[in-house]
Amino acid sequence: MAYLINGEKIDDSVIADEFESIKDHYQSMGEVVCCDRDEEFWQYARDNVINRTLLEQESNARFGVIPDEEVDARFEQLKAEHGGEQNFYDNTGFNKGDQEVIWNKLKSSMTVDRLLETEIGEIPEPTDEERKAYYEANIENYLSQEEIRVSQIFIEPSSHDAAREAYTALREVREQILDGKDFDEAAREHGSDEDRDIDLGFMKQGETMPEVEAITFSMRIGEISPIVATHYGFHLFKLTDRKEPAPIPVEEVEGITEQIVLERRNEAVEAVITDLKEKGSVEEVPEEAS
Repeated sequence: MAYLINGEKIDDSVIADEFESIKDHYQSMGEVVCCDRDEEFWQYARDNVINRTLLEQESNARFGVIPDEEVDARFEQLKAEHGGEQNFYDNTGFNKGDQEVIWNKLKSSMTVDRLLETEIGEIPEPTDEERKAYYEANIENYLSQEEIRVSQIFIEPSSHDAAREAYTALREVREQILDGKDFDEAAREHGSDEDRDIDLGFMKQGETMPEVEAITFSMRIGEISPIVATHYGFHLFKLTDRKEPAPIPVEEVEGITEQIVLERRNEAVEAVITDLKEKGSVEEVPEEAS
């Protein structure tokens, strides 16, 4: 489907390009699996194109079209800020063949920005009371990470053939512990590396191997794990302590001011777009009839 926005035709190919750009962005962050979120991304694409077109139209109507020379100058400035043309492409992920795409995006951004600067201006920083109120209203975003404390018994097979023997031995050790033997005592008797710590201390998610993390973070305090195989050898774990997520003191939290300012700016931008939609015309039409 195409759009007529205040009489200006927006081909469906523009929506498709926006969709691909959005999907590439999320895939680069590892947040997409195949086509699971395509419907969501198509909606993002339609909204982005409509909103951007309305803002560009209003900006051009008020201030005129930005001269190409200004866009060229800004492009050169950006490359200089990155330390040169090659650094610019290396840092942004573009290449020289994308110059037209970059130039068009830059012109669009400049066109929209000058309108928003006029309509919104500078967003004032929140007061201490506003920061505290925001922190309390969003406390779930300001919790420390869960931490667990783990002890282990580790047996490293001396060869591939010795792996079965090592596994069997650790199974027997586990049974002894389940029957009441002290974990640390068993670790000193059966661990293959005397220099390796039995107490691994506290750890957060992401600080150990996934196969270890999947087991240990699902255990209760005092629980003995099943045998865990990694490329290092065989492990037996005991969960000895856990620190549940807790609120981080507000004075230690970074970025609250910036987040409040960003949200307020987004709300102001949305208000401008809503006003433009109410005053203008956005019509969806079949591509062949547009």
